Amino acid sequence: MVCNINIEEAYYDDKKVLEDIRLNVKKGDVWAIVGESGAGKTTLARIISGMWRFYPLRFEGEVSIDEDTGLIPQNITDSLDPLFKIREQLLEIESDLDKIKETLRKVGFEDVEYVLDSYPHNLSGGMRQRVLIAAALLKSKIILADEFTSALDSMTKMKVVNLLKELNRTDNITLIFITHDVEMLAFDGKLVVLFDGKIVEMGSIEEIKLAPTHPYTRFLFGSVPKIDMHYKDFRFSEIEAKREYACPFYLNCPKAEEKCKTEQPPLKERNDRFVRCHF
Repeated sequence: MVCNINIEEAYYDDKKVLEDIRLNVKKGDVWAIVGESGAGKTTLARIISGMWRFYPLRFEGEVSIDEDTGLIPQNITDSLDPLFKIREQLLEIESDLDKIKETLRKVGFEDVEYVLDSYPHNLSGGMRQRVLIAAALLKSKIILADEFTSALDSMTKMKVVNLLKELNRTDNITLIFITHDVEMLAFDGKLVVLFDGKIVEMGSIEEIKLAPTHPYTRFLFGSVPKIDMHYKDFRFSEIEAKREYACPFYLNCPKAEEKCKTEQPPLKERNDRFVRCHF
């Protein structure tokens, strides 16, 4: 394992934000952690990256990571200093200029001298994103991408995702995507669906996309607009989460029984995945 996460509970100030999070990431794995805003994705990213120390965040449990982790942040505009050229900023991370040039070529740049001599505002959003990927690669074998496509258009977004997939294939880079955008899940790997700080479903991306089990996962994938308007029969137009019940999806689940109101559902292994459900 390169990343072993066992979090009993995590708190931001006095508010519980994560509970019962267990992930075992192997070298070369690709993971995607999805959920709506407030689900706990960024908190989990901060814990994995070690950035939690700079926030009023504490957790009970254990996180062990065997390799350096590089974070590709959400905000590409604020992540590069506008007053310094790319060359100066990358040299702060790695003193070997030849290695920097090699890494820039690896992320798809041909004219690396132009990139190195540019200020961030001289580069497009997609180019700045690739510079940030190169910066993460200079020192890390685990790449943690936290909502990193949120400022990119659809075409640029998929180009960047495909670039990371290629780096995973050629360099055995371990990838952890954190996103609310289920449309970008066009790759093989493991999927974790978070709701209200808990894992509600976990397993193969392909299998979960094909047949989501938990009501929230079904809603999440069913809510993606389709150009051809051919929707799966599991599509929900809306979903109502009642947090006063032990299972917030008591009203949306065809299997629900009275104990779902009062007993917290466990995360159970079911065939090819884990689902937070009594049944």
